[in-house]
Parts: sequence; C-alpha cells; structure tokens
Amino acid sequence: MARHPPTRRRTAPDLISQLPEDVKHRILECLDAREAAKTALLSTLWNEVWLRHGRLVFDWDSLAEGRGLKRSKMIYSALLLRSAPVKIFTLYIVHWEPSLQQSDLDLWCGFLSRNGIEQLSLDVHITQGDNRTLPVCIIYCPTIKQLVLNGVDFCLPVNHRPGSIFSGVTSLMFYHLNFDRGDDSPTVIHLIPYLEVLVFLDCHCIDSFVINAPRLKNLTFIDYKNVSEWKWFELHFFVIKTLCFSARTGMEYDNTAATNPTIEVQERLPIAKNIEVIELQDFSFNDVYCFTLVIHLLRKCQNLRKLEIDMIMLQLSLNGGADPSILRDPDGWFSDQDLRELRTVKMKAFRGSTQEMLFIRLILSKSPSLEEVLISESCSIDTSVPLKVPREMISYPRASPKAKVVFLDPCRYS
Repeated sequence: MARHPPTRRRTAPDLISQLPEDVKHRILECLDAREAAKTALLSTLWNEVWLRHGRLVFDWDSLAEGRGLKRSKMIYSALLLRSAPVKIFTLYIVHWEPSLQQSDLDLWCGFLSRNGIEQLSLDVHITQGDNRTLPVCIIYCPTIKQLVLNGVDFCLPVNHRPGSIFSGVTSLMFYHLNFDRGDDSPTVIHLIPYLEVLVFLDCHCIDSFVINAPRLKNLTFIDYKNVSEWKWFELHFFVIKTLCFSARTGMEYDNTAATNPTIEVQERLPIAKNIEVIELQDFSFNDVYCFTLVIHLLRKCQNLRKLEIDMIMLQLSLNGGADPSILRDPDGWFSDQDLRELRTVKMKAFRGSTQEMLFIRLILSKSPSLEEVLISESCSIDTSVPLKVPREMISYPRASPKAKVVFLDPCRYS
C-alpha cells in the first residue's frame, strides 16, 4: 500500500508579531504591567518589545492577586529586567498585606531615579497612621518631570544646593499628604524653576512647602480640613494664570472669630494681573466669608476671562446668612474696569437665592466683554416645578450685547 509523503503542517502567519514597533508599544500602554508581561509568551519579538517598553503600571485593588511580598518581588523583577529606561511608573495600591515596606519603596525609587524616570505616580492606600515617605532620591532626580503622590508623606530637605530640588519638574500633584519640616527647622524657600502645575488636595501643613516657582501657571488648592496662611498663597498669586481652590480654604481664622470679614479679606488679597481663570469649589453665597471673598477676588483679578463657581449643594450657612451690609449697595461691588475682560461664567448647583440673583445681575451689567453665563440648577430642586428665575433674568441690563444666559441640564453638566 502506497504511502503519501508526509506534509508539513501549515501554520497561520503571526500577524501580531509583525506589527510595527510603535503599534506594539501602544498596545502595551493599554495593559497593566502584569498583563503586558504575558505578551512576552507570544514570541521572542514581543519579549524584546516588552523589555524595552518604558511604561510600567501596577494596579492592585484587591487581595486576590498575591500577598505583599509576592508583589514586591514582581515589581523589582520587572524593573531589573528592563533593557531600556523606565520613563513612566505608576503604582496603585488599595490592599497590601503585610504592609508596604519603606525599604521596598526606597529600592524601587532608587532604581527609577538612576534610569531616566520622567513621570512617577504613587497612589498608596494603607493603614491610617502608617504612611510611607517619598525617598529623597526622587526629590533630587534630574530627569523627573511629573510627580503624583497620594498617601505618601513628603519632606523637603533643609540643607541643599539652590536649584537642586525638583530641578526639571513641571507638574506636582499631592493628595492626602503630610508636609513636615520639623518644629525647629528654619523656613527655606526652595526654587523649582520649571514648575507649571501645582495641586494640593486635603494636605496637612502645606505652609511648610515654601517654594519659588517663577513659571507656575496652574494652582489648585482644595483643602477641607486644614487652615493655611495667606502669606503662602501670595507667593504664587502674582504669576499664576489659573486658580482653583476651595472658597473656605483661605480662612486663617475661625468663622466665629472674624469681626469684619470684608476688611480682613480685602487686606489679604494682592492685585493679580496674570490670573485669567478662577475655579471656586465648595462655595456658598450664604457664607459671609465666601461671599465677600469672591467679590474682592474679582476686583483684584482685572484680567479675568473665565469664572467657574461650584456651589455647595445644600448651601449651608456657616455665618448665619449673608451680611446685610454687603447686600445694601450691590452696585458698588464692581467698578466699570473690574470685569472688563470677563468672557465666561459657569455656576453649578444654582438655587436662585437673592444673593445668587444679585451676583448674576451685577456680572451682566458690569462685564462689557461677557459672552455667556452657564447655569446648572441644584439637583435638590424639584424639577417638576418650573424655576421662575430665567424670566426674571431676561430683564437684567447687560453691558455686553453678546451676553447670553444658558441653563444646562444638571445631570449632564459637571
């Protein structure tokens, strides 16, 4: 019986491995580091691409993916195997048992600082009171440009060469951090020459983070628990273009202790010619301090082009309602020059109160360049009952013929 000659088994061409180099890297950028590492099993070509890939993202949000010791070894192995610099490193931890060791953090950051790290994000959620500290090597790293810290304490060194702290950094974002220079340490102003974006959210003792940032453009300052001095704020008030902060953050005194908030706020605010955008969070027209603050802030920022106000949903009154003296002469709030550059106003959680209506009327009558006022009603308002406010606003005088008032859907506007 004749035998047929053996035939070679045909295999489908490996189209994935033949993809261009940049496409492979884009695919890896969409994957967590653990998933990206599995691509090394596809072929030697993918293995080489993975080892050259300069972006590592470790996202652990459950206990089901190994204990802390196993994860530490996994991260360290991934770093050691790199055949090219790691430019982007992201670590997100929700559960880490046993607790993340400071020595591990020092080891990883030491490796990254010596191998061209440019973007570093450490988002560590561990037991309260057991926070880790940012290694000093990152502070002095010349290649890092963007740093995001959440849950990692931070301390600037006192003795250093001028310009050596974050010498190449353009963006710093701090969330839930403690800044501490020690009780006996002198106040040192640190030069960060290229910093453009600075963000604080619920941080302690930020008065210890005293810097000189001549290129700073965007300052975000949201803090619900801690009080900061205006002196720190004024260091950046003259150079920034965008300011986002909680309307009650700037209080250096207790609400009940303020004898004349109008005078105190007016004396604290310097003239800011560069600010073009202001975003106010946690604002309440029923709060004397908040209400006074926004009036004087707009007076000081005469080149302002955009104003966004995100009001407290419940509009709680912290000072027993608006000060009658403030409402007595609303036409005197602004001069004809104060709002000459204002183009856009956005208000969120609008309720149509007397103070809100007065504010809108003054904005419309004192802003010759105004183009639009965007209003989103509060979600607590009964939408089945039509709001009578829009009809009233039609009769308001307008300094700008282009000005229009637009009511937005509160479910879509954010």
